[in-house]
Amino acid sequence: MGALMNSILGVLAVILATLYQSNVHFALYTGVRLFYGIGHTLEPLSAFPSYKCRRIEDERLQACEDMWLSEATRQLFLACSETKGRQQWSPNGGIFNASGRSLTDHIAVLDIDEPEGVDGAGFRTRVLETPGYPGTHGDGTLNLVGMSGYDDGADGEVRLWLIDVKPSVDLATGRVIEDQTVMRGNQTVEVFKLVGGRGATTLEHLESFWDPLIMTPNRVAAVGDDTNAFWITNDLGHSQSRWKRRLSPFFSQGSVAYCSSGSNKSDGSQACHAAIPSGLSWPNGLVHNHHDGLLYVPSSMVGTVDIYEPVKNGSVSTMKKVDTIDVGYSIDNLMVDKDGDVWAAVFPSVTKLGKAFDDPYGVHHVPAAAMRIRKGPGGGYEVEKVLEDGFGEVLPMTTSVVHDATTGRLFFGSEFPPSCIFGSSHVQPPD
Repeated sequence: MGALMNSILGVLAVILATLYQSNVHFALYTGVRLFYGIGHTLEPLSAFPSYKCRRIEDERLQACEDMWLSEATRQLFLACSETKGRQQWSPNGGIFNASGRSLTDHIAVLDIDEPEGVDGAGFRTRVLETPGYPGTHGDGTLNLVGMSGYDDGADGEVRLWLIDVKPSVDLATGRVIEDQTVMRGNQTVEVFKLVGGRGATTLEHLESFWDPLIMTPNRVAAVGDDTNAFWITNDLGHSQSRWKRRLSPFFSQGSVAYCSSGSNKSDGSQACHAAIPSGLSWPNGLVHNHHDGLLYVPSSMVGTVDIYEPVKNGSVSTMKKVDTIDVGYSIDNLMVDKDGDVWAAVFPSVTKLGKAFDDPYGVHHVPAAAMRIRKGPGGGYEVEKVLEDGFGEVLPMTTSVVHDATTGRLFFGSEFPPSCIFGSSHVQPPD
């Protein structure tokens, strides 16, 4: 995400001078305000004394951009990569050095009720194996971006949906194509099942989804039924053009697709269709709230969350927009806790993201914050800043935050800094 931010900011001056249509003007004005944190008062961690933040030091937990908490099994699943590999291979960010991509991406699991280390500074952790998964033309590797999960029952069965952005392969030779800028990678959604319940170490591969509507995938949200259906954001829309992709947030070309295994391709139908064809300004980490049945879609460019009611018609899922929430910050991923509250990882100021991407091991003090969105007593939505590290003292360049409502802890994940997962525990319960 940092590279893409850098590219957009680099062409901003040209765009400002040439484009002034109403929707473009709004995206430009709001985007500049959010990127530079105009109007935001940065607060230090010390302003939130009910939280104590600790880094979980584990070499298996670097570049873990996304995560999901299984409430039934009390396991935190993390989609982890390698920091240097992210700098070389990021199709959505326009980086296509396939030979430099990570070959060790994996799903890590934290047993969050099993603390380890000095003063419980860590948790029992393991890496899940994926035997039989073909990966890139048989090599078994993953190149992870976003993820989602669903608890299938109290017996510990869990399904995971993973976005795998593999490089394209020459099918005649089986070799990775050297120039990936033409095909721009092979983006798929892979569905797995945890074999053996809580404490298991193996994921069984269930199904692969490929479709032209999975073009610039950012985050997947499981429907949560007995099928493998899901929604997915395309943060830069569906264009193959490099410049159209970079301009996509300003023209609100982002989209949401709905994919279902029930619409198989044997009869010529597609596995996916456009649930929200366009109109979103850099849609990011959407989430399906199983408490109210609604889909929450954040637009990073304008700092809003659009709320949709899914309307099912056979294998087709359309969307009825029911509300828009102005969060006031550039948003990355959303999560839902067991109480139905929505949690957002936000960027109080985006100006240092580019430096963090170019030098992820450096000290850049990128501001980070966690916001909570919940229904208010009057029926509307309340947005509250729960925690902020406005001067980047402890928290990483945060891309996801999970709230464990059972204990009150917060877990933060990041796309780039090593050992990037943090646990925050309450000293005093919040109101």
